[in-house]
Amino acid sequence: MRKQMIMIFVCVGAFMLSGSVFAGSMTHGAGHGSGHGDHASGKKIHQSHVDGYMFEYRLIDMKEKMKGMKNMPEMKETHHLMLHVKDKNGKMVDKAKVGYLIEGPEKSVEKKMAMAMNKGFGADVTFQHGKHYKVKAKVVAGETKLMDTFDFMLGH
Repeated sequence: MRKQMIMIFVCVGAFMLSGSVFAGSMTHGAGHGSGHGDHASGKKIHQSHVDGYMFEYRLIDMKEKMKGMKNMPEMKETHHLMLHVKDKNGKMVDKAKVGYLIEGPEKSVEKKMAMAMNKGFGADVTFQHGKHYKVKAKVVAGETKLMDTFDFMLGH
């Protein structure tokens, strides 16, 4: 099971590194809103400011990304949630501990620790179309502790 999870993270990392799309996603793509399609770093689903820090959330549909890949195990999680954080000076935060708490329908709760990857922090999560979720993120960068919360519904 551990080998499968490592392989999944390696594949996700490879997708996000492919091409130069990611290189421009935090500068060029950041002002485009979430109406545009799925970029290599995922579809932008939310942006917020917390104590002068900028948070940008992107969502990658794992089933879509894994289509056509041979010998990939079925995942119970449906998506990969990425958080990109810029500090008060506009510099990417790349050293932090990031966790997600996702409250879903029927009082379901999903807790995930994110891994640092590609100038962001990502974790595999589960979202269903047409269901309401409350996404909470906690970022601890050195002595700085930041909390963010937003409502999300997949498919809107």
